[in-house]
Amino acid sequence: MLCKDCKTCHKRSKVSNKHKLVPIDRESGGIKRIIVNDICPNHNTKPLDFYCVDHGSLCCSDCVSLTHRNCNNVKQLDDLVQTATPGQNDIDKEWEGVQEESKKMFEDGNSQINHINSTEREVSAKMTRVIQQAQDKLDDHNAAFQSDLAHKCNSHRQQITSRLRCVSKFNTNAENSHLLMLCLETQGSDRQTFITREQTKNQLTGHYRRMDQNTKELPNTFDITLKIGQIVDEIMKVTTVGDVDVTSTMSLTSQNANACIGSLLQTIISTPSPASSVDFSSASDLTDSLQRIPVISPPTTALVDVWERSVSCVKTVQRSTLGGFVKPFLISGIVTDNGQLLTTDRDNQRLLLFDDNYSLVKKYKVDESPLDVTRGPATDEIFVSLFGGQILKCTLRNDQLSVTKRITCPLGTLGIAVHGDNIYAGTDKGLKVLSMDGEVIRSITKSGGDTYFALSTSKARVYHRDNDDILCRRLDNDAVVYRYKDRRLNYPGSIGLDRDDNVYVCGLISRNVYLVSPDGSRGKALLTKLSGINEPYGIIVHPTKQEFIVTSLHESVSFEVYRFNKNA
Repeated sequence: MLCKDCKTCHKRSKVSNKHKLVPIDRESGGIKRIIVNDICPNHNTKPLDFYCVDHGSLCCSDCVSLTHRNCNNVKQLDDLVQTATPGQNDIDKEWEGVQEESKKMFEDGNSQINHINSTEREVSAKMTRVIQQAQDKLDDHNAAFQSDLAHKCNSHRQQITSRLRCVSKFNTNAENSHLLMLCLETQGSDRQTFITREQTKNQLTGHYRRMDQNTKELPNTFDITLKIGQIVDEIMKVTTVGDVDVTSTMSLTSQNANACIGSLLQTIISTPSPASSVDFSSASDLTDSLQRIPVISPPTTALVDVWERSVSCVKTVQRSTLGGFVKPFLISGIVTDNGQLLTTDRDNQRLLLFDDNYSLVKKYKVDESPLDVTRGPATDEIFVSLFGGQILKCTLRNDQLSVTKRITCPLGTLGIAVHGDNIYAGTDKGLKVLSMDGEVIRSITKSGGDTYFALSTSKARVYHRDNDDILCRRLDNDAVVYRYKDRRLNYPGSIGLDRDDNVYVCGLISRNVYLVSPDGSRGKALLTKLSGINEPYGIIVHPTKQEFIVTSLHESVSFEVYRFNKNA
């Protein structure tokens, strides 16, 4: 029985996301319709068409050919159903008995829980009364103590408050100066940046002098020493105010019901099935028919070894085909649930959607410059980070983009990823782990520049830049798994992962695409020179195809698609 929220969680879990859910008819008090899963659990595309009497097992054609090829009593399921006589498996009373006995166990358990709850309330109330009497006495003494403490600390608090006002003003000026310089680096010319930087230096120096003059005479350290009274000190040494002795046994009702269920299930299991009582064909006849049943595996794409194969450029998308008020700058992107490519165009404040052949199909305007996009835990759910310190939670369904929530994130957040109920945000200082409401849970420090990163849910690891190195950390405790360094990889930027967790990195200054193994034991320059891109910026690895997309830094070619060659 699931509510709507439980249904959503059920679909998100890897353990249960393939379970089939059916609605309940509230008026009749039962299941609205029954869905029988007749697909083989071992071969997801095959129906269950056979029954092996030797093993008492339902089988598909693949199971028979691979697992039960030596069994002598394999029956076709349709023939069993047609030839079985009515009432052959009449064990309804046993099923009812199992249900009734389990109901007795359930009701007995509820009765014991009620008894525990009632006793707990009585014991708790008694102890509370005793503690309250002692607490009332301590509260009177505490009130007098708190009044004396507040009087002594108030004068010192006023000195610190005066100091904090001066420091707060300087901090605001420093933040504004930093934000101004960040904006100029992306939107201003070199000359404008130089002039503003020099002006800002002088302004910030003046702010500092005023703060220093106003605070150097104000102390901010006070030692407050508490002297505990003798009686209170003795109370602090008490380790317990009482104890509870509990004895437990299994109730006779549950023992009898449990034994009865075991007996009924044994009867159900030992009841002959139609397959063991109906003989309509010999094993050799079925074997002959099975020889004519083709074993068809699910369609899969043969994987090539990315470490042994070369890559070729299979698609080039020119900037001129994308439109926009200014030159498009595609920073990052994802492949959506239906195989389309969704990219961020920072300078035109929009998202671009391409079909599976990388032809532009739609543009989505957003209210600020989008920096990164990642898939959410739910189907058709995406998250987009914006320059102004926000993350948009959206749905992209039938090419329609809908914003469902706005989440505050640290200013300067570039890369984002979603793992469980947390959002990972990459800033120039490092990684921050946020709740779905934008609250910072913890921080992971790093060195050197912007933080684009990749997150592996299968290995529970995160890969990010640390100066010119690639750092791999565990998600549970942030411990460093390995550090990969190579002089041929200079100023790593965007990072991507393929289905085997090989790490793909764009080297902005080294102008190459680099490949690192999942364990960090080896690496190589996958592309030392790109087809039409001189400064590779972003990389998007396709989750199902053996190809990847490389975006450029303000060039005539917006992005190129590369595919691994089948031949070495």
